[in-house]
Amino acid sequence: MSSKIIAKQFALHNRLFNNVLEGIADTQGNKRISDQINHLQWIAGHITNTRYNFAPMLGLSGTFPYHDLYTDASKPPPNNRSIDDTLNYPALTEILKYWNDFSVAFVEGVSNLNDEQLSGGLPFGTPIGDSTLLGLLGFLSSHESSHIGQMSIIRKSLGLDAMSYK
Repeated sequence: MSSKIIAKQFALHNRLFNNVLEGIADTQGNKRISDQINHLQWIAGHITNTRYNFAPMLGLSGTFPYHDLYTDASKPPPNNRSIDDTLNYPALTEILKYWNDFSVAFVEGVSNLNDEQLSGGLPFGTPIGDSTLLGLLGFLSSHESSHIGQMSIIRKSLGLDAMSYK
């Protein structure tokens, strides 16, 4: 039952991710509000990469071809690479394609997890202090929500209407 609830959260994120990027031109994807704030191409790629990284835990396969732009194996887990202005990040339409190509399978993978799988331990901890798969999925849902919120602020700074929930 827990998997169905969290799967609904990820399904909502699928809709919001598409809505927050609607109407934003690829040429606007690398605009930064300030040097301290990541741009849309980095944020969107980062959360797309994160979903693909955890696919094997859901019994899924799939590769985000821009993985290396968002990951640095020399960093401690989860090996996230900070934004780097010397790198060329993929266009928003390209990121959106990979997000949408994987969205349905990801949500179904989460939805199909049983209670035994959800309560299974992980070889690493999570920021919420719960080292079960359910704890990880709870954190990932919060992580996506936070980044989609950041994207919505950048959207507004570009002069666009607020993100739709429809």
